[in-house]
Amino acid sequence: MEIIFKKDYLAHLYEGHTKPYKEYKSNPSLVAQYVKTINKLKSITKIEQLYQIKSLNYEKKVGNLDGISAVWINKQYRILFVEVASKPCNATIDLLEIEELSKHYQ
Repeated sequence: MEIIFKKDYLAHLYEGHTKPYKEYKSNPSLVAQYVKTINKLKSITKIEQLYQIKSLNYEKKVGNLDGISAVWINKQYRILFVEVASKPCNATIDLLEIEELSKHYQ
């Protein structure tokens, strides 16, 4: 699966550049879990495989986050992303656009 980071800080965290981000610099275990989760997302070939990885708690959001999916990094943080189909009429997802690394309920 191809991954695109919509915000620079998400790509920087994945590459290990935490210095400018105070919140993440002081939490190396969170960054390590983030990288591990992104690698899991990269390794899948079909979106249905996310349901099989129970530790991710994959879910499609509803309400004000309609159209966005989420996987959990730990009990506090989740990755929000958009599933992009290769063609508008095709149901095959080839690309994930990582939108946000957020704390739950914030």
